Amino acid sequence: MRFMEETNAVRVKKQLPDDYFMWEGGQGLRSTLIQRKGRFTQMEAPIVDKDIRHLTAKARQVKDPAVARKAAFKAWRTMRTRNREQSAKGTTSLLLFSEDIFSMPPGVVTGHYILHPPMIKASKLTYVEKGGVGKQLSDGWVINFAIGCTFGCKFCYVDEIHKKFGFRRAGGLVYNDWGFYFSVPENMEEVIRETEWSKWKGVEVMLSSTHDPYLPQLRKWTRKILEHALEAGVKFCIQTRSPLVEQDLDFLANYKKQVRLQVSIATLNPILSRTAETRVVPPERRMDILRAATKAGLKTGVIIAPVFPPVKARMNVKADLEAMALELSGIRPDHVYGESLHVRGINLAYIENAIGEHLVLNGFDKKAEDMFHEVLRKYGMKGIWWPEH
Repeated sequence: MRFMEETNAVRVKKQLPDDYFMWEGGQGLRSTLIQRKGRFTQMEAPIVDKDIRHLTAKARQVKDPAVARKAAFKAWRTMRTRNREQSAKGTTSLLLFSEDIFSMPPGVVTGHYILHPPMIKASKLTYVEKGGVGKQLSDGWVINFAIGCTFGCKFCYVDEIHKKFGFRRAGGLVYNDWGFYFSVPENMEEVIRETEWSKWKGVEVMLSSTHDPYLPQLRKWTRKILEHALEAGVKFCIQTRSPLVEQDLDFLANYKKQVRLQVSIATLNPILSRTAETRVVPPERRMDILRAATKAGLKTGVIIAPVFPPVKARMNVKADLEAMALELSGIRPDHVYGESLHVRGINLAYIENAIGEHLVLNGFDKKAEDMFHEVLRKYGMKGIWWPEH
C-alpha cells in the first residue's frame, strides 16, 4: 500500500483506553495519525480493501434482492471482523486536539487529500436531455470537497462511490463503515482561488452531491465558495440537511435569482428517522429550514427520500407521506422530488443492521411512486418521482 507523504511528520503514539472507540456495539476503528504543524492526516494501512471493494460492487450489480443482501452483509462483516483491537494500538483521536476545521463524532477516522482545480466538476445529476440520469439538481455540474460525510445516514448511496473510487485519493480509510471516515482537501484556499468561476456564469451547479456542504467541518469553506462563485454569476442548487445554512440566509438573499435551497426528508416518523439518520436534525427542523429560506425570498425544494417500505417503526407508508405533504402544503416549495429506497453498494446492510429487520423492496418502487403523486395531489401540489434505474 502507498503511504501519504508527509514532511517532518511526528507519529502520534498515545495509547487509548480499550473502550475509547466503542460505537454501535463494535470495536473501535483503527486511526493511524501523523501530526504536522497542528494538523493530522490519516495513513493507509494493509487492510482487506480489495475484498471490500469487490463485494461492494457485487452488491450493487446483482438484481436479485436476496443475493444483493447476502453480498452487502458479507462486505459489511468483512469490515467489522478485522482485528480492530490490534489496529487501534498506537492511535489517538482528533477529539483530543483542537483544529478549526475538525470537530468529529467519536470513532471517525480522518485524513487530507489534494483537490485539483477547478472546483466545479461534471455531474450526471441533471436532466436526461443534458446527458444526466434525470435528476433535476443542476445543469450537469457539481462541487464536492470532501470524501465521506459525518452525518453518516445509513441509506446513503455515496459510500458505494467512495469504496469503488475514493481509495485513489483518500487511501484505505474509505473501507471503514459509512459515516466513520472523512477526508478533506488540504489545499482548499488554493483551489478556490485558482477556479475560474466566471466560466460557469448563469449555469446551475449542485452543492453538493457526495456530502452535506453545511457539515460543521465544512461550513466555512462553503461560505468562501459561495462568496467567490455567486459574485461571478454562478447559480446554485444547495442541497443540505443542516440548519447551519440558516446563518448564510442573509447573504444568500442577495442572490435570490441564483440560488435554490433544498432539503431532503425521508420520514416524519421519529423512531425511523433517528435510526436511519442518527446525526441529522429531526425532519421537523428541516421543515423549518425551508420556512426560513422561503421567508428570505429564496426558491426552495424538497426531496422526499428515501421512502422506506413498511417497517415495524412505521408500517403505514401512505400515512407518513401524507404527514409530510401536509407540512409541505403550508410551505409550498418550488420543487418537490421523490424517490424510494434503492440498493447501492452495502447500504442495505447498514440499514437492516440498524433497524433490526429485513426490508422487502420487490415492487415497492412503483407503489411508492403512486402514493407520492396521490398525496401531493390531495394537497394541491405536484412533484417529480425518480424511479429506480
